Amino acid sequence: MHKYQPKAPLAEAADKLLRAMLAALAGTAWFVYLWGLRLTALTAGVAMGGLIWLAARQLGKKRMLRKETQMRQMIGGELALSRLMMLSPRHAAFQAALWLLPKADIRMEKALPWGVLGTWKGGRVLVRLIAQHESLPINVQQVIKAVRDAHDQEVDRCLLCVTAPVSKEAAAYAEDLEMPIRIVTREELVALAGANEPATDEQLRRMAEGRRHKGRNLKSWMEDILSPGRAKRYLWYGLGMAALAAITRQWVYPFPAAVCLMLYAGCKIRNWRRKEESW
Repeated sequence: MHKYQPKAPLAEAADKLLRAMLAALAGTAWFVYLWGLRLTALTAGVAMGGLIWLAARQLGKKRMLRKETQMRQMIGGELALSRLMMLSPRHAAFQAALWLLPKADIRMEKALPWGVLGTWKGGRVLVRLIAQHESLPINVQQVIKAVRDAHDQEVDRCLLCVTAPVSKEAAAYAEDLEMPIRIVTREELVALAGANEPATDEQLRRMAEGRRHKGRNLKSWMEDILSPGRAKRYLWYGLGMAALAAITRQWVYPFPAAVCLMLYAGCKIRNWRRKEESW
Protein backbone atom coordinates (compact mmCIF):
# COMPACT_ATOMS: atom_id res chain seq x y z
CA MET A 1 0.00 0.00 0.00
CA HIS A 2 3.03 2.31 0.20
CA LYS A 3 2.51 3.35 -3.43
CA TYR A 4 -0.77 5.03 -2.45
CA GLN A 5 0.75 7.11 0.32
CA PRO A 6 0.50 10.90 -0.18
CA LYS A 7 3.49 13.19 -0.67
CA ALA A 8 5.39 14.51 2.32
CA PRO A 9 4.28 17.99 3.56
CA LEU A 10 7.62 19.49 2.53
CA ALA A 11 7.23 18.13 -1.01
CA GLU A 12 3.67 19.49 -1.22
CA ALA A 13 4.81 22.95 -0.05
CA ALA A 14 7.74 22.94 -2.50
CA ASP A 15 5.45 22.03 -5.39
CA LYS A 16 3.00 24.82 -4.53
CA LEU A 17 5.81 27.37 -4.21
CA LEU A 18 7.29 26.35 -7.56
CA ARG A 19 3.91 26.59 -9.31
CA ALA A 20 3.31 30.08 -7.86
CA MET A 21 6.80 31.23 -8.91
CA LEU A 22 6.36 29.86 -12.44
CA ALA A 23 2.98 31.63 -12.80
CA ALA A 24 4.44 34.95 -11.60
CA LEU A 25 7.45 34.52 -13.90
CA ALA A 26 5.23 33.81 -16.92
CA GLY A 27 3.04 36.87 -16.25
CA THR A 28 6.04 39.12 -15.67
CA ALA A 29 7.80 37.91 -18.81
CA TRP A 30 4.69 38.64 -20.90
CA PHE A 31 4.28 42.24 -19.70
CA VAL A 32 8.01 42.93 -19.86
CA TYR A 33 7.88 41.76 -23.47
CA LEU A 34 4.98 44.16 -24.20
CA TRP A 35 5.99 47.23 -22.17
CA GLY A 36 9.65 46.79 -21.46
CA LEU A 37 11.39 46.49 -18.11
CA ARG A 38 9.53 48.98 -15.91
CA LEU A 39 7.67 48.97 -12.60
CA THR A 40 4.20 48.89 -14.20
CA ALA A 41 5.16 45.83 -16.24
CA LEU A 42 6.45 44.03 -13.13
CA THR A 43 3.31 44.90 -11.14
CA ALA A 44 0.95 43.83 -13.91
CA GLY A 45 2.96 40.68 -14.47
CA VAL A 46 2.76 39.66 -10.82
CA ALA A 47 -1.01 40.34 -10.86
CA MET A 48 -1.45 38.27 -14.00
CA GLY A 49 0.64 35.51 -12.47
CA GLY A 50 -1.68 35.53 -9.45
CA LEU A 51 -4.69 35.13 -11.73
CA ILE A 52 -3.01 32.27 -13.57
CA TRP A 53 -2.16 30.60 -10.27
CA LEU A 54 -5.75 30.95 -8.98
CA ALA A 55 -7.16 29.51 -12.21
CA ALA A 56 -4.70 26.62 -12.06
CA ARG A 57 -5.62 26.05 -8.41
CA GLN A 58 -9.33 25.76 -9.26
CA LEU A 59 -8.57 23.30 -12.03
CA GLY A 60 -6.30 21.45 -9.63
CA LYS A 61 -9.11 21.10 -7.10
CA LYS A 62 -11.37 19.45 -9.71
CA ARG A 63 -8.54 17.20 -10.75
CA MET A 64 -7.86 16.37 -7.11
CA LEU A 65 -11.48 15.30 -6.59
CA ARG A 66 -11.29 12.96 -9.57
CA LYS A 67 -7.94 11.66 -8.37
CA GLU A 68 -9.31 11.10 -4.86
CA THR A 69 -12.20 9.06 -6.25
CA GLN A 70 -9.83 6.95 -8.32
CA MET A 71 -7.46 6.54 -5.38
CA ARG A 72 -10.28 5.43 -3.06
CA GLN A 73 -11.30 2.83 -5.62
CA MET A 74 -7.76 1.57 -6.09
CA ILE A 75 -7.08 1.35 -2.35
CA GLY A 76 -10.47 -0.26 -1.74
CA GLY A 77 -9.79 -2.78 -4.50
CA GLU A 78 -6.39 -3.70 -3.06
CA LEU A 79 -7.91 -4.17 0.39
CA ALA A 80 -10.75 -6.25 -1.07
CA LEU A 81 -8.28 -8.54 -2.86
CA SER A 82 -6.31 -8.97 0.37
CA ARG A 83 -9.51 -10.07 2.13
CA LEU A 84 -10.45 -12.29 -0.83
CA MET A 85 -7.37 -14.49 -0.38
CA MET A 86 -8.39 -15.18 3.23
CA LEU A 87 -11.81 -16.56 2.21
CA SER A 88 -12.67 -20.16 1.44
CA PRO A 89 -12.26 -21.11 -2.27
CA ARG A 90 -16.05 -21.31 -2.82
CA HIS A 91 -16.77 -18.00 -1.14
CA ALA A 92 -13.83 -16.27 -2.88
CA ALA A 93 -14.89 -17.48 -6.34
CA PHE A 94 -18.47 -16.35 -5.73
CA GLN A 95 -17.24 -12.92 -4.62
CA ALA A 96 -15.10 -12.58 -7.76
CA ALA A 97 -18.13 -13.48 -9.90
CA LEU A 98 -20.16 -10.77 -8.15
CA TRP A 99 -17.48 -8.19 -9.01
CA LEU A 100 -17.75 -9.18 -12.69
CA LEU A 101 -21.49 -8.55 -12.92
CA PRO A 102 -21.28 -4.80 -13.80
CA LYS A 103 -18.99 -5.60 -16.76
CA ALA A 104 -20.25 -9.03 -17.82
CA ASP A 105 -23.97 -9.81 -17.71
CA ILE A 106 -23.52 -13.25 -16.19
CA ARG A 107 -26.49 -15.23 -14.94
CA MET A 108 -25.08 -17.34 -12.12
CA GLU A 109 -26.60 -20.81 -11.73
CA LYS A 110 -24.40 -22.94 -9.49
CA ALA A 111 -21.54 -22.36 -7.05
CA LEU A 112 -18.70 -24.88 -7.17
CA PRO A 113 -15.91 -25.39 -4.62
CA TRP A 114 -13.52 -23.47 -6.90
CA GLY A 115 -15.75 -21.46 -9.25
CA VAL A 116 -19.22 -20.45 -10.43
CA LEU A 117 -21.25 -21.86 -13.32
CA GLY A 118 -23.60 -19.62 -15.29
CA THR A 119 -24.70 -18.38 -18.68
CA TRP A 120 -23.12 -15.54 -20.64
CA LYS A 121 -23.42 -14.45 -24.28
CA GLY A 122 -25.87 -17.21 -25.02
CA GLY A 123 -23.65 -20.02 -23.73
CA ARG A 124 -22.48 -21.68 -20.56
CA VAL A 125 -19.55 -20.09 -18.76
CA LEU A 126 -17.30 -21.02 -15.87
CA VAL A 127 -15.97 -18.26 -13.63
CA ARG A 128 -12.75 -19.70 -12.22
CA LEU A 129 -10.60 -18.01 -9.58
CA ILE A 130 -6.89 -18.47 -8.90
CA ALA A 131 -6.18 -16.66 -5.63
CA GLN A 132 -2.53 -16.34 -4.63
CA HIS A 133 -0.09 -13.62 -3.57
CA GLU A 134 1.00 -11.17 -6.26
CA SER A 135 4.65 -12.12 -5.75
CA LEU A 136 3.92 -15.57 -7.29
CA PRO A 137 3.07 -15.35 -11.02
CA ILE A 138 0.39 -17.57 -12.51
CA ASN A 139 2.08 -20.40 -14.42
CA VAL A 140 1.04 -22.58 -17.35
CA GLN A 141 0.11 -25.55 -15.18
CA GLN A 142 -2.46 -23.49 -13.27
CA VAL A 143 -4.04 -22.37 -16.54
CA ILE A 144 -4.12 -25.99 -17.74
CA LYS A 145 -5.92 -27.05 -14.54
CA ALA A 146 -8.49 -24.26 -14.96
CA VAL A 147 -9.14 -25.27 -18.58
CA ARG A 148 -9.45 -28.92 -17.55
CA ASP A 149 -12.08 -27.95 -14.97
CA ALA A 150 -13.93 -25.97 -17.65
CA HIS A 151 -13.93 -29.01 -19.97
CA ASP A 152 -15.21 -31.23 -17.15
CA GLN A 153 -18.17 -28.87 -16.66
CA GLU A 154 -18.84 -28.85 -20.45
CA VAL A 155 -18.96 -25.05 -20.72
CA ASP A 156 -18.51 -22.93 -23.84
CA ARG A 157 -16.06 -20.42 -22.39
CA CYS A 158 -14.11 -19.63 -19.23
CA LEU A 159 -13.50 -16.43 -17.30
CA LEU A 160 -10.27 -16.90 -15.35
CA CYS A 161 -9.90 -14.37 -12.51
CA VAL A 162 -6.42 -14.06 -11.04
CA THR A 163 -5.03 -12.12 -8.08
CA ALA A 164 -1.41 -12.30 -9.27
CA PRO A 165 0.43 -11.41 -12.49
CA VAL A 166 0.22 -13.92 -15.33
CA SER A 167 3.50 -15.16 -16.76
CA LYS A 168 4.18 -14.62 -20.46
CA GLU A 169 4.14 -18.37 -21.09
CA ALA A 170 0.75 -18.78 -19.40
CA ALA A 171 -0.74 -15.84 -21.31
CA ALA A 172 0.56 -17.21 -24.63
CA TYR A 173 -0.81 -20.66 -23.82
CA ALA A 174 -4.26 -19.24 -23.01
CA GLU A 175 -4.38 -17.37 -26.33
CA ASP A 176 -3.74 -20.56 -28.34
CA LEU A 177 -6.51 -22.63 -26.73
CA GLU A 178 -9.56 -23.76 -28.70
CA MET A 179 -11.88 -22.90 -25.82
CA PRO A 180 -12.34 -19.12 -25.47
CA ILE A 181 -10.70 -18.18 -22.19
CA ARG A 182 -10.72 -14.61 -20.90
CA ILE A 183 -8.12 -13.83 -18.24
CA VAL A 184 -9.35 -11.15 -15.81
CA THR A 185 -6.06 -9.71 -14.59
CA ARG A 186 -5.24 -8.51 -11.10
CA GLU A 187 -5.47 -4.87 -12.21
CA GLU A 188 -8.96 -5.46 -13.63
CA LEU A 189 -10.07 -7.22 -10.45
CA VAL A 190 -8.75 -4.33 -8.35
CA ALA A 191 -10.70 -1.83 -10.46
CA LEU A 192 -13.91 -3.91 -10.33
CA ALA A 193 -13.61 -4.53 -6.59
CA GLY A 194 -12.80 -0.88 -5.90
CA ALA A 195 -15.84 0.29 -7.86
CA ASN A 196 -18.00 -1.84 -5.55
CA GLU A 197 -16.04 -1.25 -2.34
CA PRO A 198 -14.14 2.07 -2.38
CA ALA A 199 -11.96 2.81 0.61
CA THR A 200 -13.78 4.48 3.50
CA ASP A 201 -12.59 7.43 5.55
CA GLU A 202 -11.88 5.09 8.46
CA GLN A 203 -9.61 2.89 6.33
CA LEU A 204 -7.73 5.91 5.01
CA ARG A 205 -7.37 7.26 8.55
CA ARG A 206 -5.89 3.96 9.79
CA MET A 207 -3.42 3.92 6.90
CA ALA A 208 -2.36 7.50 7.67
CA GLU A 209 -1.93 6.70 11.37
CA GLY A 210 0.15 3.64 10.57
CA ARG A 211 2.40 5.73 8.35
CA ARG A 212 2.70 8.45 11.02
CA HIS A 213 3.61 6.02 13.80
CA LYS A 214 6.12 4.12 11.72
CA GLY A 215 9.59 4.98 12.99
CA ARG A 216 12.23 6.13 10.51
CA ASN A 217 15.98 6.26 10.95
CA LEU A 218 18.61 8.26 9.07
CA LYS A 219 19.13 5.50 6.50
CA SER A 220 15.44 5.39 5.59
CA TRP A 221 15.37 9.18 5.29
CA MET A 222 18.35 9.08 2.91
CA GLU A 223 16.69 6.30 0.91
CA ASP A 224 13.64 8.51 0.54
CA ILE A 225 15.55 11.73 -0.24
CA LEU A 226 17.86 10.10 -2.81
CA SER A 227 15.17 7.96 -4.43
CA PRO A 228 15.71 7.69 -8.22
CA GLY A 229 12.11 8.78 -8.75
CA ARG A 230 12.91 12.22 -7.30
CA ALA A 231 15.85 12.92 -9.64
CA LYS A 232 13.80 14.60 -12.37
CA ARG A 233 12.04 16.83 -9.84
CA TYR A 234 15.36 17.94 -8.33
CA LEU A 235 16.67 18.71 -11.82
CA TRP A 236 13.68 20.91 -12.71
CA TYR A 237 13.83 22.72 -9.37
CA GLY A 238 17.54 23.36 -9.80
CA LEU A 239 17.17 24.61 -13.37
CA GLY A 240 14.25 26.84 -12.34
CA MET A 241 16.23 28.39 -9.50
CA ALA A 242 19.22 28.85 -11.78
CA ALA A 243 17.02 30.60 -14.34
CA LEU A 244 15.67 32.93 -11.65
CA ALA A 245 19.24 33.67 -10.54
CA ALA A 246 20.23 34.56 -14.10
CA ILE A 247 17.16 36.77 -14.65
CA THR A 248 16.99 38.59 -11.31
CA ARG A 249 20.73 38.45 -10.42
CA GLN A 250 19.75 37.95 -6.78
CA TRP A 251 22.19 36.15 -4.47
CA VAL A 252 19.46 34.07 -2.78
CA TYR A 253 18.71 31.84 -5.80
CA PRO A 254 22.09 30.20 -6.60
CA PHE A 255 22.24 28.39 -3.24
CA PRO A 256 18.96 26.42 -3.53
CA ALA A 257 19.77 25.82 -7.20
CA ALA A 258 23.10 24.27 -6.23
CA VAL A 259 21.46 22.15 -3.50
CA CYS A 260 18.80 20.80 -5.91
CA LEU A 261 21.39 19.98 -8.57
CA MET A 262 23.58 18.25 -5.95
CA LEU A 263 20.58 16.16 -4.86
CA TYR A 264 19.95 15.30 -8.52
CA ALA A 265 23.55 14.14 -8.86
CA GLY A 266 23.23 12.18 -5.59
CA CYS A 267 20.13 10.35 -6.92
CA LYS A 268 21.94 9.41 -10.12
CA ILE A 269 25.06 8.23 -8.28
CA ARG A 270 23.01 6.16 -5.82
CA ASN A 271 21.05 4.57 -8.67
CA TRP A 272 24.29 3.76 -10.50
CA ARG A 273 25.79 2.16 -7.38
CA ARG A 274 22.68 0.03 -6.89
CA LYS A 275 22.97 -1.26 -10.43
CA GLU A 276 26.64 -2.05 -9.89
CA GLU A 277 25.90 -3.91 -6.64
CA SER A 278 23.13 -5.93 -8.26
CA TRP A 279 25.70 -7.40 -10.62
